[in-house]
Amino acid sequence: MKGAVLAIPLALAGANATAVPGPQAGRWTHVTRLVSADIPGVPETLIRAADKQVPRITCLTAKQAAATPQILLHAPGAKCSSRSYTLAAGKIRGNSTCMVKELPTPVRTVTTGTYSATGYVTRSVTKGVRSGQPLTVVTATSGKWLGAACR
Repeated sequence: MKGAVLAIPLALAGANATAVPGPQAGRWTHVTRLVSADIPGVPETLIRAADKQVPRITCLTAKQAAATPQILLHAPGAKCSSRSYTLAAGKIRGNSTCMVKELPTPVRTVTTGTYSATGYVTRSVTKGVRSGQPLTVVTATSGKWLGAACR
């Protein structure tokens, strides 16, 4: 459950993105921490055990940094579309719908946070349905720019 559900993405940057420089192209590290989870049929002890907070490394290309910097927040394997997204004045606000491999139906995520050219901190609330019952997962994610080289 940890990977895709806990680091749900944002999408499409807003028009005021130039007020504070957006995330730089290059190598980034990200850590997602579980704040809380209510997932029907999954004991909380199992959910907590899956919260390993292992950093993941990604590469943001110059093209992505200019057009879709929110890709930094995408969970591996998640297929997402944005309902709204703004990256302006050092603040992140987003609302997206994603399909994740662990669930047969889409989940919706509302993400808020702050960013700079070399880092970000977000809090995401993800809601969906599992086995006909509502689920809610709250996560906190931080990211840090490691440098221009992606290797």
